Amino acid sequence: MTDSMIAQFNRGEHDAAIQEAVRRIDAKPTDPKRYATLATMLIGIHAYDEAGQLLLRAQGLFPNEAELTYDAGLLGFAQENYALAARYFQQLIGGQNALAQDAQYMLALCEQQLGRPERAVAFALTAHEADPTRVDAALLAAELFLTTGAFTAAASMLTPFLKMGDAKVLFTYGMAQAGAGADGSHWLDAAQALDPDGYDQQASRVRDIAGFLKGQAHG
Repeated sequence: MTDSMIAQFNRGEHDAAIQEAVRRIDAKPTDPKRYATLATMLIGIHAYDEAGQLLLRAQGLFPNEAELTYDAGLLGFAQENYALAARYFQQLIGGQNALAQDAQYMLALCEQQLGRPERAVAFALTAHEADPTRVDAALLAAELFLTTGAFTAAASMLTPFLKMGDAKVLFTYGMAQAGAGADGSHWLDAAQALDPDGYDQQASRVRDIAGFLKGQAHG
């Protein structure tokens, strides 16, 4: 039932899915997961005020519910309040909840946005080590290695994922190879062929991050 509602939301039928989520809360207001599902949807459509009000109410009813804490972190991140988001995600790591890995990954993203690449790498590596098949954590760690000049480490992180044919993986691996003094053009060309627009965005992002970190080093 919940899966069909989420599928409906993902198809772009936002209003209908949100109305159904509200109905389900009304039908069983003692289930915290129903509040979390609705909060995630509201964040997804950038209805941040409504999501904040819902989470405030839900966390008052269920103060130790991991999914609500995670959603509060997502809301902070979406609103670019990375320090606040990090405080919520920090509450979830190291515990026995199912969201610990996701919280580690989101903490890495927060630390990246806060300009603390060393801490970001540590959280990304922890998320990757918890699930070595998780490409998003490996990719984030590799990107962070790339922008701090650890090119060999960045390439090694992505080697197991090259067969996926993912444009972001191929781009980052190619950049790492080039940074290490090898020929990365094969991988970069493949990434550009798979996703030309994404290629341009990633190239710009790498330049921006590297420039920011260089400025920090000389600040």
